[in-house]
Amino acid sequence: MKDNSRVDKIGSSKLWLFEASSIMLDFKFDPILAYLDESKGMIAAKELELRLKIEEWDEKYHSHPESPEAFDYYEQEIINQKRFPELLNNSIFLVIYSVFEDHFKGLCNMAGNRVKSKLLVTDISSNGGYINQCRKFMIKVIGLELIESQIEWTEIKKFQLIRNAIAHNKGQIKEVKSDLNKFIETKPGISYSKNSSLLFISDIEFLQSFIDVIKKFFVKLNKNLIQELSKV
Repeated sequence: MKDNSRVDKIGSSKLWLFEASSIMLDFKFDPILAYLDESKGMIAAKELELRLKIEEWDEKYHSHPESPEAFDYYEQEIINQKRFPELLNNSIFLVIYSVFEDHFKGLCNMAGNRVKSKLLVTDISSNGGYINQCRKFMIKVIGLELIESQIEWTEIKKFQLIRNAIAHNKGQIKEVKSDLNKFIETKPGISYSKNSSLLFISDIEFLQSFIDVIKKFFVKLNKNLIQELSKV
């Protein structure tokens, strides 16, 4: 449920767009979270349906040695079922990252307009991807220090490494550095296989944790923005 009292107060501020930013982020992420819940239920239902099929097959044909094994008969369904979580979680993870990136860009544009900057985010040089450009824009153009959100930013950079691996290398990271390895080991819903060098998002809990850290980051960023832009 949204905080209507907070929404009512927004119109009284000259910086209402920035105050409303965190609320708008809820509207962007709520449908994604609802979709994840529905999809997780669907996958669980399909798993149960397949398990019952296999049990029924085994019960019906266990006394017929010449009959194929249940796995042989339902092989494609079993393979598909094992791929469902990976396909769902990887695709939604990329969507969440895209929402984060787009929201950050939107804040930069609004802040740039507020200070009447001629520079755009794309004018900022950075080797760390688009979100790094946004952060540097906030520091160099808007004048923020962004110290309060450093913890969230450090975690977001780990999510970015995972996103890049999924988006560009089909989830493969040949060499996982110690800090990223620790992040993966302590973060529920994701695992890494040293044998295959592949990342695997096994549960939506990992996606929910990404959304949580994004929200925390923007709450702190918006607070910094409002403090700084109120001087303009």
